[in-house]
Amino acid sequence: MFKKKKYKIISLLAILAILLIPIFNSRIKEFNKEKEEKLLVQKITNKEEYYAILEIPKINLKKEIYSTDDKRNDVEKNILVHENSIFPQNIILASHSGNRSNAYFKDLYKLKLKDYIIVYYQNKVYKYIIEEIEEQNKTGNLYLKEDLNERIILITCTKNNNKTQMIYYGKLKSISDI
Repeated sequence: MFKKKKYKIISLLAILAILLIPIFNSRIKEFNKEKEEKLLVQKITNKEEYYAILEIPKINLKKEIYSTDDKRNDVEKNILVHENSIFPQNIILASHSGNRSNAYFKDLYKLKLKDYIIVYYQNKVYKYIIEEIEEQNKTGNLYLKEDLNERIILITCTKNNNKTQMIYYGKLKSISDI
């Protein structure tokens, strides 16, 4: 009789362990993501390597960006921070699309309204939501919306069309500490 109770208890514990494994795995993944984000912000804060981090979860993009006075702030090498950008209130970023190794915005065409863009900057996480997507002819001049308060703007060429460019406008939705 004692052996039957012992086996029942062991069986119940085994079932409980099997049920709890996904919960523990999920929490471990969350913990590791939080740890990774903290390390990124530490690097930014310490200005060890770069100015900020741009993340666009929908297209699996996470890329460092450099200040406007850094020689690495070059669209041929990285994501370009436009000289009129004021972090974090009004950020204007440009990058190539296409198939080259420096085509960091090659998948922007997959973004839709209400998708998120995240910027890690000075111990904060700035979360923007895409509110407008615009296509403009390439004329040598870029016409951006005038109300650029608390915005991020992403600019790239239109997929499979070298005569137009796409502009993605995001509005700041939240700021949080890391």
